[in-house]
Order: sequence, then C-alpha cells, then structure tokens
Amino acid sequence: MSTEMEAVIKSAITQEELSYEFYTRMANLVSHAETKETFQYLAKEELEHKNFLESCFTPLGCKLVGQPQDVHLAEHLATPAFQEDLSPKEALVVAMKREEGSHRFYQALAALQPPGETRNFLEKMAKVELSHKEKMEYLYDNTAFPEVW
Repeated sequence: MSTEMEAVIKSAITQEELSYEFYTRMANLVSHAETKETFQYLAKEELEHKNFLESCFTPLGCKLVGQPQDVHLAEHLATPAFQEDLSPKEALVVAMKREEGSHRFYQALAALQPPGETRNFLEKMAKVELSHKEKMEYLYDNTAFPEVW
C-alpha cells in the first residue's frame, strides 16, 4: 500500500471518528428516549465503519460488497433545526443528510485524483457512504410511514 493511500485511509478513519463523536454528542443532548437510542445506534454504526477502514491495513484488506441504490430521498428533505426534543424521524433526517454529505465529499475527492489506487479507493468510499445513506433512508421510510405496514 502506498504512503498516499495509507494517508487517505487514515483520513477516512478520522472522518468516521468525527461522525461517532457527533452522534454520541447528539445522543447526550436530546431528551426523547427513542431519539437518544437512534443516535446511539448511529454512533455504533460509525464505529463499525471505522473498523471496516482499519481492516484495510490487515493482510486480507477491506472488501466492499453490494451496489447501493440511491433513491435521492435525502435530497428532498430539509435538515431539521436541532432541538432537545428532536424526534427519531428527525434524527434520521440528520443522519441521512450527514451521509449524503460524506458521499459527496468522497466523490469530489475522487474526481480530483488521477486514475489509480487512490481514486479507486475514494470511489469505493463514496459507495460505502452511499450505502450508509441508503440505510438511513430505509430506516426513515419505515419510521416516517409506519402505517404502510
């Protein structure tokens, strides 16, 4: 693994740590029990993402599976203003908007790179973030519209 690639992965790990800290902080600030649980779940997810990235430094490397589908739900929703009694539904909007931002971040970084290992990795990370966004959109859909069941 090149030094440049190692730096990119370490930067991605830092981003996941920042996301973990963000969701943990949000969980500690809200009063609604289900919203607190939602943010705690999201914080745990970010630790799993960090573990995935750390696996890139193992002999087996980090393998991506699946192809996420972007339904563009996040793009149609406004990020709610933070308040102590944020609902679980609003917490998921915050999460999907954050994942949308991460997806765009990695896409933009990849576009700046010449073809090669670093660009390929950043494109994979964009897909990983898109799959996180997809998951948040799925959870939101099932939280916001439970009557469909």
